[in-house]
Amino acid sequence: MKTAYRLLMMLITLLLLYGFRWMPVPLPLFPAQDLKIKDASHLQKLSSESYEIQLLKISADGKWLAVKKIMDSGQDTLMILRTDVPESIVFKRTHVSELQFLIDNRVLLLDKQGKAENLSLGVQKKGKAQEKDSEGNIFANGKVFNQIKKIEVLKNGKEFLLWSDSSQKNSLAWYTAEGNLLRVLEGVTTYLIDRNSELYAVQKETNGDKKDKEYSIFKFSGSAKRLFYQTNRLIESIYTASDGESLISLEKDLTTGYMKMVSISLKDFKSYPLDDSLLFYHVTIKGIGKEKLFFLNAIKNRTETKKSSPEIWYGDDKNLEEKFLPQFQETYYLWEPESGQLENLNDSSGFQKIIPLHNERYFLAFNPRELKDYTRKTSPLLISVYDRISNTSVKVDTVGTELYVSAKGEYLFYPKNNQWKLYRISDGKTILISKNGVEQPYFTRDGKGIVFGGNDALWYYNIQKGSYKPLTTTTKGFQYHVMGGERESLLSNYNFYRSVIDDNRPFMVEYRNVMNNQFGYQRLYGNKNYTAISLTDGRASSLLYNPSCSTFAYIRENYNMPPQIVVAKNGKNDVIYQSNTQDTKISKARMDIIDYTGPGSIPLKGLLYYPIDYNPSVIYPMVVHIYEAQHYLSSRYWRPTYKNSLGFNVRLLQEKGYFVFLPDIAYGSEGPGISALQSVEAAMKAVLKNTSIDSLKVGLMGQSFGGYQTNFIATHSTLFKAYVSGTANADIVHVYHTFSESYHMPEFWRYESGQYRMGKSFSQDKNLYFRNNPLYHADWVTSPILLWCGMQDKNVNWEETRTFYNALKRSKKKVVALFYPDDGHAMWQEASKTDLTSKILDWFGFYLKDSKNVTWISNK
Repeated sequence: MKTAYRLLMMLITLLLLYGFRWMPVPLPLFPAQDLKIKDASHLQKLSSESYEIQLLKISADGKWLAVKKIMDSGQDTLMILRTDVPESIVFKRTHVSELQFLIDNRVLLLDKQGKAENLSLGVQKKGKAQEKDSEGNIFANGKVFNQIKKIEVLKNGKEFLLWSDSSQKNSLAWYTAEGNLLRVLEGVTTYLIDRNSELYAVQKETNGDKKDKEYSIFKFSGSAKRLFYQTNRLIESIYTASDGESLISLEKDLTTGYMKMVSISLKDFKSYPLDDSLLFYHVTIKGIGKEKLFFLNAIKNRTETKKSSPEIWYGDDKNLEEKFLPQFQETYYLWEPESGQLENLNDSSGFQKIIPLHNERYFLAFNPRELKDYTRKTSPLLISVYDRISNTSVKVDTVGTELYVSAKGEYLFYPKNNQWKLYRISDGKTILISKNGVEQPYFTRDGKGIVFGGNDALWYYNIQKGSYKPLTTTTKGFQYHVMGGERESLLSNYNFYRSVIDDNRPFMVEYRNVMNNQFGYQRLYGNKNYTAISLTDGRASSLLYNPSCSTFAYIRENYNMPPQIVVAKNGKNDVIYQSNTQDTKISKARMDIIDYTGPGSIPLKGLLYYPIDYNPSVIYPMVVHIYEAQHYLSSRYWRPTYKNSLGFNVRLLQEKGYFVFLPDIAYGSEGPGISALQSVEAAMKAVLKNTSIDSLKVGLMGQSFGGYQTNFIATHSTLFKAYVSGTANADIVHVYHTFSESYHMPEFWRYESGQYRMGKSFSQDKNLYFRNNPLYHADWVTSPILLWCGMQDKNVNWEETRTFYNALKRSKKKVVALFYPDDGHAMWQEASKTDLTSKILDWFGFYLKDSKNVTWISNK
């Protein structure tokens, strides 16, 4: 009778609304838990059927595209698609590890078992892959090779090499694209193909009755084979010098373990060994300038000294890393092989660190620990320019983590005080350039200008005139990025680059509006712009194009569209492959962008994803996920999967009948915890205007820094009915004074200048740290909290999770902690990913949907 009465009242209400539809009377709302909740088998099926796609390679003629399809099970499938026919899959194969396209529609494959295949790509009907022949091979006109460890294509795909494993005598076989054998060389330990497609192979031989091992380098030019060089030392690697006139052989003395180096002229085959007095275990070598000079960075282990008992640590120590890590000695040299001249640049310059600038005269020089105080992750550097001709050095400036060098070492370029500083090395002149929204600098190869990415256009700065001009059409709200420039790293852990672009050759430019979910690509050539990919909605990734820039391929996706492969050719964009076609419901998915204001009146945005089967007459619970700014994810397709390293998956939550909210967080002067609280509370005030959200059934989750902020909000807010916090700090006062196991140095930097944004040391403002410390307010938590971590975490010590658990336990709060013994800062193990995702779904189901039949939570 009660059920019949409820149905009658619903009918009367709807009739009244229809009769008085001009009145602002809302539809009746019903709790989401009254709906049929999708069981785990549905989600498991959805997850097992979904897959990722990756673009691997495009053929030189633009006709073929290699794609990898990766299932949740871990199985990967290589597919080769025609770029001119939608859904034309001409080839499928699992367990392929490497692929190379050849001429005449041929392809070379290598699988994970060492089987190589040379195959012809035939024309196939739409949607069908090539069938296997009677012997199990994909193509009857293909050739199969076994025990192969490496494949290589040369001469623009006209020929290829197969390097077999030891069971096949380490043979190096040379073939035409059609698979016709040209030459075989046995006992090859390593090889090199130079810029002219000439082959240099190292062969191990036995010399006479003495059985002495001898290593020979042979040069192959066309059909000619010539002995190039011989030695009794093990040749570990060979490569051509940048001048293109010599070959460098790196050799190991098997008696001492030290490395040796020999320069061999490509013209007359004369060899020039490096001075035997130079001992090293590893070396990097660069050709510099126009002279036949080489810059060497030689590394050997420091002499081990027995540690004192006890160890002595001093307060002014600037190399605490040596307490934890093996120490190496780096020495820098200039070597001129033909004269035998070897110059120790450390001795001549007086500096510990030397960086070549592709200039035989000038070098960047500094002492890396001079300004080190561990308040920053990477210390600022007081840089100088060393002039080896005059044997003098000039101090330039104190720089941070970012510095760029021109093609021939004429200029240094770095940001300082919200400006760019351009330093001309020859005379020390400095030019100040407004940043004006420009980033990502590239010097032109001629050294006359700088190309910038940035706001509204791609920009060119004329160094002589001191003026900007746009290289592309100006489009407000778009960020422009150079693609295809040269970035040679000059210093590890710093963004120091030799940054060069050849503006006399075509290069690609991406422009993107994150807020409006739009992107496009242009090709620049000289003073002309060509539209490569017209302005498109969604998210683009994995852009590939052939050498002539006639064919472009990329992956496009959106929050309501699974990734698809698009080919742009002749001014047209065609979808040639649609992934996850079984995911039919996603096209009706809904997402709102929520505007609100954070600390300091900073405008912020949040992404609100609706339940997949959203019904406006139903009220739903909501899960909120936090980590810094997240609005850039607005065009991401959330593939349904249990294999989540953080246990978080928007789509699975949507399928389970939740709203999912991703708000941005801004930072004020009150600290990271309080700023997060203020941002999230403002976001909640804005999003709860949606009356389909049950304000009494909202959960909050975060991981790492987001987990710390979840911990803090849990100790200060009553907005949330349940929390999930992963691999998170709980006692920032304690952690501030500890050592980072990841970086082997004190944690000061992470709080003062890093992600926590304190801006002050603990001693300068203890109350700031106290007020933002979750542990001190653990007794204020009012809702159940699930904690998780990996016990191998070197970024946030798992003791932080146990500490917060203890504090909550002592205060008699509802807390459950998950400790994964074989995982780290995120889940590594496949089983752990699935388990964590499942348990988080259980947790929110238990507390937000009253799904009480979960024994691991209720412990009953």
